[in-house]
Amino acid sequence: MTRHTWIATLLGAVVGAGVMLAGLAQAGRLAPAPRPEVLVTLAQTVEAEHRRVDLLLKQRDYAGAIAALEQMRTIAWPEPAVAGDAAAVLRHDVYGRLVRLRLDHPDVDPKTPDALAELVGEGLGADYKAIATNAFTARLVGLRGEIAEKQGRDGDALSAYEEALDMNRALLQQALAGAAP
Repeated sequence: MTRHTWIATLLGAVVGAGVMLAGLAQAGRLAPAPRPEVLVTLAQTVEAEHRRVDLLLKQRDYAGAIAALEQMRTIAWPEPAVAGDAAAVLRHDVYGRLVRLRLDHPDVDPKTPDALAELVGEGLGADYKAIATNAFTARLVGLRGEIAEKQGRDGDALSAYEEALDMNRALLQQALAGAAP
């Protein structure tokens, strides 16, 4: 892929993500970003990092991919008062990918189930239920269940799985309602 093609693809993805997030905000599903430039910058950063992780995974550099996502944890994630709810959704996306990679490659910089549970809690944040239902949050909640299961906390695992299923059912209903003629 040429540099020009890569830049055009990246710009298209960022614009698409921005339009999607703006559409969700206008539809009342996400709180709008009081400072949209912060959200756009965050979305561009997340998109570029996902592309880098994709390339690392293509090269089977699982340690590098995990390290790149771990580095994303260290950024200053903007508060909803600055970047709207979409910033938390993007955080859930990054943490979900990180946790999935850690679960799929436990031999790379091994973490205990307790450490992974803390990672999920950090990614979700205390107020994740206040954010409109979205696929990234549902995925991270489902991963919370998978980790609780590894910890032997079957009741907590079941609760997390049910919560993720409820989120996904709501998303399906929204999609079906939007697709009706």
